[in-house]
Amino acid sequence: MTLILFFIIIFISSLFFPQYTIILIFVNFAIAVILSVLQLGGLLLPRFKPARLQSKSQPFISVLVPSYNEPPAILINTLEVLSHLDYDHSEVLVIDNNTQDLSIWKPVEAFVNTLGNKFRFFHVGHLDGFKAGALNYLFKYIDKKSEYVAVIDADYVVDRDFLNIAVPYFANSKVALVQFPQRYRNSIRKNKPIADEYSHFFGIYMNMANHLNCVPSTGTVSIYRLDVLRKIGGFSGKALTEDADVGLRIYGAGYDGVYVDHSVGYGLMPYDLEAYRKQKWRWAFGNAQSLKILGSLFGKIPFKSWLGFLLHLTAWDHFHFIPFAALASFTILLLPFVPITQAHRHLLDVAALTILITIISKFLLFIVSFRHQKKTFSRSFRAFIIHMGMTFVYSEAWLSFLFNTKSSFERTNKFILNKMPSLIKNSYKELFFGIWFLVGAVEASFWDRLTTVAAFLVAGFTLLSIYYVYWTITPTKKYSKNLISALKKKYRKYIGMNISNIKILKRKHKSVKIYENSPSGAAVEKSSA
Repeated sequence: MTLILFFIIIFISSLFFPQYTIILIFVNFAIAVILSVLQLGGLLLPRFKPARLQSKSQPFISVLVPSYNEPPAILINTLEVLSHLDYDHSEVLVIDNNTQDLSIWKPVEAFVNTLGNKFRFFHVGHLDGFKAGALNYLFKYIDKKSEYVAVIDADYVVDRDFLNIAVPYFANSKVALVQFPQRYRNSIRKNKPIADEYSHFFGIYMNMANHLNCVPSTGTVSIYRLDVLRKIGGFSGKALTEDADVGLRIYGAGYDGVYVDHSVGYGLMPYDLEAYRKQKWRWAFGNAQSLKILGSLFGKIPFKSWLGFLLHLTAWDHFHFIPFAALASFTILLLPFVPITQAHRHLLDVAALTILITIISKFLLFIVSFRHQKKTFSRSFRAFIIHMGMTFVYSEAWLSFLFNTKSSFERTNKFILNKMPSLIKNSYKELFFGIWFLVGAVEASFWDRLTTVAAFLVAGFTLLSIYYVYWTITPTKKYSKNLISALKKKYRKYIGMNISNIKILKRKHKSVKIYENSPSGAAVEKSSA
């Protein structure tokens, strides 16, 4: 509601008080251009290879796998892969928090009990702090010998030598974080633009982060020094992106991170537009939250690191909300009976330039990201269209935080839904304003101003490109369904063997709301009474 009100204020102000609105538009324009120029500057940086020192010793590493309401076959697959790690001095702690359905977490517990003493399973019926709360809960159960913790999401499968690859990058005692890229195993030819849109971030922003010494955590396939995590108080349960938050606080404590451009883990992309939209909203809103911490670090960390974090945290932000609101008013102003002043013309020019320059700069980022790949232009263009399809999400998120709008943690759904979420529900704003801008383009064609027509067309097609996102992401569901079906078949012994026991537990423990595992792995029942 706050954003709708703000949009209406900009819209009306553009109609009746353009001389005042242009100040706000110009400030927005300056911020967008400065960030675009700096981001493009990052394209000139060569590929960075962080220092590493081979060592015959194996420090003890605790692998943490947080889970909430994950399909058991997916999580079991993740754990089986972890059981084959080529690393002796390690343990794996699995935590399921807040999942109430026993048929989801009990099969995982049964599987973990077959993996030996290196694996421990925890279930907590109610735990605050989202993923961060689950990770912090495990800290008190980590082996005393542990020096590092690795965080792996419940849907990720990692290479056997993952930890062996990571350890040498901690040669410098100041390095407290080693981050690997995120890749996806349900990426196929038909949904390749979705995967490419994800990968451009790692190809540009993470390489730049190494050069500017501002490597952020991206939440999974991440390894941390345990003593540093304890020193900074662990993960923040108030941040929607606890990864970005902890990365900033690591640097604030005087430590560094490195990004290793080596794919060692593969997860699952969202299956539909609704899940994809929620995921991108969480990233954009959570990063906006982290800007508050970044502001407190000004002058406390090197300026190049501070600037690099600023570019990283705004990577998912578009500054189109305000110029879009101003441009929308011109669909009315271009009507023959409405007088247009010189102030209106200046306002339109700045709004149009903001939209055109930022969109062009974004496209250049994708071009450079795929410059060494086959079919550079077509891959860049398709991934770029996917990125622009989330313009409303990226434009609204930072303003929502600015206006102190609350946002809950939205877990990316991994269950295969019988029906696809409503397309209209997830695109009605883009549809309305996309058509509105195309009407403005038709009107502007009679006004004989090429930049005005271009601005309307670009704005309209940018918003309507959400339907390209929908069309491209749709095949992901079918492929992922087959993948999960194969996993269910593979692990049917563990999933099926507990069904009768689960039914008995449900009848026997109607008064029990919380099932929590002790460090030994034995279930501890807590009565709700």
